[in-house]
Amino acid sequence: MQEKSFLIIGHTGFIGQKLLEKIKKEKKQLFLISRKTSKKKFKNEFEYDVFNNYGWFKYLKNNMTIFFLAYNNDLYNLEKNKNYISKINKFCIHFNEYIIKKKIKINFIFTSTATIYGITKKNQIVNEKFPNNPTSIYDKSKLCFENIFIDYTKKTNLNFISLRLANIYGFYSHKKQMNRGFINKLINKSINDIKIEIFGRGTNQRSYVYIDDLINALLIAAKKIEKLKSDIFLICDNKSYSFNQILNIISKNLKKKIKVKKINYPKFMHKIEKRSFKGSNNLFKKSTGWFPKIKFNLGIKRIINKSLKDHK
Repeated sequence: MQEKSFLIIGHTGFIGQKLLEKIKKEKKQLFLISRKTSKKKFKNEFEYDVFNNYGWFKYLKNNMTIFFLAYNNDLYNLEKNKNYISKINKFCIHFNEYIIKKKIKINFIFTSTATIYGITKKNQIVNEKFPNNPTSIYDKSKLCFENIFIDYTKKTNLNFISLRLANIYGFYSHKKQMNRGFINKLINKSINDIKIEIFGRGTNQRSYVYIDDLINALLIAAKKIEKLKSDIFLICDNKSYSFNQILNIISKNLKKKIKVKKINYPKFMHKIEKRSFKGSNNLFKKSTGWFPKIKFNLGIKRIINKSLKDHK
C-alpha cells in the first residue's frame, strides 16, 4: 500500500504557513507549491503559477491529499478580468482529466468562500441550503471550481470537499504582513493611536473564525474526507459581530478610547463588502464534531497581546 502524501498549494500564505506548521508534525511525505517559494527552503518545495502552468501535475501521487489554498483574492482587479472564470474552468478540467488518465486517487480539500451566497442580511442565518448568488468574478470563479470538481467525483477516483470560509483572523508574525486582514488593521491602528475610518454606520455584521480553528477544520476534513466527499461545508462561528462591536472589544482590551471616523461608502465599493453575514456551522459540526474553540473575544486578545510585543 502506497504511503499517504500531502500537497499544500499556497503554503507561503497566511493559512498555508499555519497549516504547514501543523502538518510537518505528521511526518508524511510532503510537497509544497506556491507562486514564490519561501525564504526558508523546504524539501519538495516548488514554484508554480498553478492556474497557468500545469507542470506541477507530475508531483501528483496516488492517495495524495491536496490542500488547495492558492487563489487570486483581489476582488477589484478580478472584476476587470473577464477571462478569469474561463481560466479556472480550463484548469479544473485539465486537472481532473489528468488524474483520470493516470488512474490515481486524489483527496482534494478546497478553501472556498462564504461570499458565494451573495448579499445576505442581518436577520438571515445562512447554511449550506441557502441559494448560491455570487455577485463578483471572484465568487463566480470559486463556484465554478466547486461545480466542476463535484461533477468529476461522479466519474473519477476523486474525493473532493469544499470549505466555504467566513472571515479568517489571527496574528501574522511577518512584519510586512502585520496589517493583513481587517481586524489586524484595526488593532495596529488602535495601538498606534491612528484614527480609524469606518464605512457606513458600522453596524454590518460578519462571522469570524480564528486561524487555529480553521487549521483544525482542514486537518479533520483530511481525515474524514471519505465520509465527507462531494459536499460543501460552511466554516464559520455561529455568532456574528458588527464593526462597532469589534471596536468596543479592542478598546476594552487596550483600555483606551479609539479614534473613529465614520464616512460614507465610496462609489467604487463592491456591494458584497456592504453586506451583513451570519452563518451556521451546524452541518460540519454534525459531520465531524468540529466547532470553533477560540471565542472571538479571546482571539482578539491574543492578537492584541502579540501585536503589543511586536511593537516593543
